[in-house]
Amino acid sequence: MRGGEQSGVIAPSALLDSAMAQTQGSLQLFTYWFGELPDKHISVTQQPNFSMGQSWPELVYLPLSAFLDSTTRLKVLGGINSRLTDFVEEVTPHEVSHQWWGHLVGWSTYHDQWLSEGLATFSASLYLQAAEKDQKKFIRYWEKARTSLLEKNEFGMRSVDAGPIFLGVRASTKKTRGAAQDLMYLKAGYVFHMLRMMMADSKTGDAKFIAMMKDFVESHKQQTATLISFSNVLDRHVQPYMDVAGTKSMAWFLREWILSTDVPHYELKYDVQPSGGGFLLRATITQSEVNDYFAMPVPIYLERQGRQIRLGRVTLIGNQSKPVEVKLPFNPSKVLLNANCDILERR
Repeated sequence: MRGGEQSGVIAPSALLDSAMAQTQGSLQLFTYWFGELPDKHISVTQQPNFSMGQSWPELVYLPLSAFLDSTTRLKVLGGINSRLTDFVEEVTPHEVSHQWWGHLVGWSTYHDQWLSEGLATFSASLYLQAAEKDQKKFIRYWEKARTSLLEKNEFGMRSVDAGPIFLGVRASTKKTRGAAQDLMYLKAGYVFHMLRMMMADSKTGDAKFIAMMKDFVESHKQQTATLISFSNVLDRHVQPYMDVAGTKSMAWFLREWILSTDVPHYELKYDVQPSGGGFLLRATITQSEVNDYFAMPVPIYLERQGRQIRLGRVTLIGNQSKPVEVKLPFNPSKVLLNANCDILERR
């Protein structure tokens, strides 16, 4: 038992430990990913609302729940609530990241609020991934976002069908309550996750995506960002395999994910057979439930001895099936599509 927790009494100083550790870790991590903040001091304080955080320039309001570790929550609440646990693990990095997204880089109109809230949602995933030894919590974070976006409410409506991200607060109606928040936070967060996964490679890791994000921050310091200004930054960092339209632009991607409502469905069929001292993978990848112009580089992974290896990407356009044939030096235990929630998809 810690000093200060005797006889069921919790010392106020002990409540600071978890929140301060998360805040310091978030600041270090986001500085690495997004660049330095101009402010050298960030103040953190609690507010009595149990389930809401807020961020101001140089000041972060955290809910009381963020100061309670799992043992204390068990004592105070008489049990563990998984939704509250997820919230507590995510709220501090989310709010700390708003020092970058919303304060250092603002958003112009309600059409552009996704740039702030989506990036804060994405930033929380970076923290979860860095804080854990394996990918499980990170993957579950994006699976949970996918489920929220695609599950039907009592009116049979899905958030992803309520309108594009660009619609902002106007996406919420009596029949689509909460859709605007789902789109600006979860779907927009997924947009940045998809860009990160698309730009990653085995040699440089996340270096290309980090360079793009630092460029975005540097070119928008103390200014407001828009879809167009973000697009201009993204276009400076287009990799050849991302240039689906052949225009050296990512307009195709932003049109699909910010300005429209399509969410693809994917199917993989494959067979692996011995061939010439190695193995031959024959696969068919199908993209469906999209318009004729919807394009996406879809990642293929191999699993070997519990490790995932990204084999490559196959670009699909519209409702299309594409065959793949690849010689392999080993027999994979599994061939996987979209293994790390790389793309928001219907299932």
